[in-house]
Amino acid sequence: MKKIISIILSFALIFTMCGTAAFAGNADNIVEHEGKTYNLTNKNPWVFVHGMGGWSDFNGEAYWGGWADSEGDVIALYNSHGVEAYAAVVGPFSSAWDRACELFAQLTGTVVDYGEAHSKAHNHDRYGYDYTDNYLMDKPWDCKSAINLVGHSFGGPTVRLFTSLLAYGDADEIAATGEKTSPLFKGGYKDAVHSVVTFSGVHNGSPIANLIHDSFLMNLVIGVLNFAGAVFGSNVLMWDLQMGHLGLTPKQGEERAKFSLSTINNVVKAQDNCGYDMTLRGAAELNEKIKTVDSVYYYSYSCNSSTKTALGTYVPIMSNFVMFFPTSLYIGATEGKTIDGIYMDETWAKNDGIVPLASALYPSTDADTAKSYEEAVKSNEAIKPGVWYYMPIMEGFDHFDFCGTIDYVTSFEDFYYTLVETVNAA
Repeated sequence: MKKIISIILSFALIFTMCGTAAFAGNADNIVEHEGKTYNLTNKNPWVFVHGMGGWSDFNGEAYWGGWADSEGDVIALYNSHGVEAYAAVVGPFSSAWDRACELFAQLTGTVVDYGEAHSKAHNHDRYGYDYTDNYLMDKPWDCKSAINLVGHSFGGPTVRLFTSLLAYGDADEIAATGEKTSPLFKGGYKDAVHSVVTFSGVHNGSPIANLIHDSFLMNLVIGVLNFAGAVFGSNVLMWDLQMGHLGLTPKQGEERAKFSLSTINNVVKAQDNCGYDMTLRGAAELNEKIKTVDSVYYYSYSCNSSTKTALGTYVPIMSNFVMFFPTSLYIGATEGKTIDGIYMDETWAKNDGIVPLASALYPSTDADTAKSYEEAVKSNEAIKPGVWYYMPIMEGFDHFDFCGTIDYVTSFEDFYYTLVETVNAA
């Protein structure tokens, strides 16, 4: 009898300890901030993908919150509370396709495979950087453990395309290489991504990209990149340009690229770069390729840092990032014009400094099903996967404020703590 009682007491003690440990674990993820309580229980790792011109670390300043008048580092904030978060670094000026391939290689710890069909169509190398011993997370991703993807600016189309390829693959790539096709292009990973979150995503393009791409400026930009690759190598200022597969910068292991006018001309004509993908027509073509995955939750955050004048045009507010003043003025004056067959109404004139509101809300191909998250919550409507939910427009907030800087409606911490709770609730 004593033995039986001892066994019962032992099991009771074990269950009590387990319960206490579980409670303690949950308590560690309960955060109090400015009178509010947040549950930051980590369900899925978070992978943040920067926009055009993004970087990893520049003199101690990280893209996701370590620069300008930063209120905090997003990645550091999450990890300090047990929310597993990583910052990917893909080609800062590469196309959405190339960036998606680079993201896949970083996550899985493999060599970047841009696809045989895509590479031939755009006249560049099929393979890029080797991430075998330099994978992004603490171990190579198996594509089975779901992740949350966050894309800022051009990072939006990047993570959308990445998610679509994982789920549905690409028929051209499968036809080109059969069994030797990269897993990214084979599809079948519909549960690999739990959520896609975009901050000022360039879903439908920006007139600024049209202005640059459809003029001599595009040749100049590509020429400067090739010149930098020939003189300085891949690492220039804050960037690892990662354009060796295009011939503009050195390939991995090489010191310098070759400056070549024919290479520059080829890259411009190939239209395999972020400049083309962000034109209104380029974005429309990309939207036709990207499929919304019915098992993934989609959320978009947009902002407006422009105001309407008596003349009917939109101009940047004074607190706007000074570098965005000329671009904001240009976008604000587009109302009433037609660009790439799209009529610019007021939502195209409103902007965050570089991206029109009409582009940041949701992809045009999902316009018929997109819903207001705020209205869905008010009506007690269940948040469904496969549907774009757009958050309330953040007025007075500019394009780069998402990167941990200023002008949050409440605070930097409140915004990112709430994001975790929003995604975890789905």
